[in-house]
Amino acid sequence: MRVLGSYNEAGGQGKTTSAVSIAMCAAEAGHRTVLIDLDPRGAATEWIDVEPKSAGLHIGSILANDGVEGWAEELAVPTRWHKNLRVIPSDRSVSNREKDSTPGLELRLRESLADLDADVVILDCPNRQGGPLTLSAFHAADAIIYAASPTSDGVSGVRGAQRSVAEFQRLMERMNSTTTLREAGIVLGNLSETVISRVAKNAIDELRETGLLLTPIVPARTIVQESRTSGEWYGHFRKGEPVLSAYQEITRKVLQ
Repeated sequence: MRVLGSYNEAGGQGKTTSAVSIAMCAAEAGHRTVLIDLDPRGAATEWIDVEPKSAGLHIGSILANDGVEGWAEELAVPTRWHKNLRVIPSDRSVSNREKDSTPGLELRLRESLADLDADVVILDCPNRQGGPLTLSAFHAADAIIYAASPTSDGVSGVRGAQRSVAEFQRLMERMNSTTTLREAGIVLGNLSETVISRVAKNAIDELRETGLLLTPIVPARTIVQESRTSGEWYGHFRKGEPVLSAYQEITRKVLQ
């Protein structure tokens, strides 16, 4: 089972779009996929239009309890988008875990994945620096995918996220604890294919210099936002084909 987190420490950088897109592309490619919405805003939950099986049975219940081994399988709910895609929803109350200093909280998500019937798990991480939610993702994930737009905020958000990942890796090393967490690459999206501004060009150059930029770059299409608003998968629409094609290739690369 592969566990990938979509992360950027700045808001509005395509983190949820990348998480949902890679999850759906993996599902369509035949992988049993579970998307876990770790963001209290619940953007992925809202987009895919899923509800917990019962009140309170969202990702927050895993983070708030001990003895959660195997809970992910119980909480994952089917979606109408694809038979291979399930989701563990989020909720606004998940933000309460950011104030929770219970020892071992950050290990619960990883423990909950035991016996999960999935080939691929995608984590939609919160855009936070450190904290229990982000650390939960780091402990559970094999790799982090940085999502960014071609802006100065996109670049700074990636660099901040990289620092957080590096600090986590150093912490694990100091504790003589092994971690599989690595950087899978940077997904750059929402790029205009007509007039590319100087800011966008500079951002692309800076991200390319990291050696982590994944290709192809995902083009901007209004159908993506329209689909998010309507709770639909943009891949079902002809106008979404350029975005879908890019994410299909990126998904193949990060899962190989």
